[in-house]
Amino acid sequence: MYAIETAKLSSKGQMVIPDSFRKRYGWVPGATLMLIGTGDSLVVQSLPKPEESVVEKSVAESHRIAETVSERMAAARSRLAALRKLRISLPVGIENSDARMKAILEKHG
Repeated sequence: MYAIETAKLSSKGQMVIPDSFRKRYGWVPGATLMLIGTGDSLVVQSLPKPEESVVEKSVAESHRIAETVSERMAAARSRLAALRKLRISLPVGIENSDARMKAILEKHG
């Protein structure tokens, strides 16, 4: 079954999709549509939303990584504070080596 409606193109290249089509295809504001040119015709197709589980998994992984980074930074700050209490100054770059910092703390702690 074909449905026919008309729409005008604005000076900005925008077109309002008639309400009957938006309702029929479930297109809501923010929906992503794919445009396919076929000769002198245009096909408009909706793209599926990503599954919520995929999005949730991605967000959870981002939080896990952020927590890990925060924990490692807190541990490094703690080790640096311990070294400062011992009045040990570190050469530039040594802060990045957990093993070197641990060895200095064991030797001087």
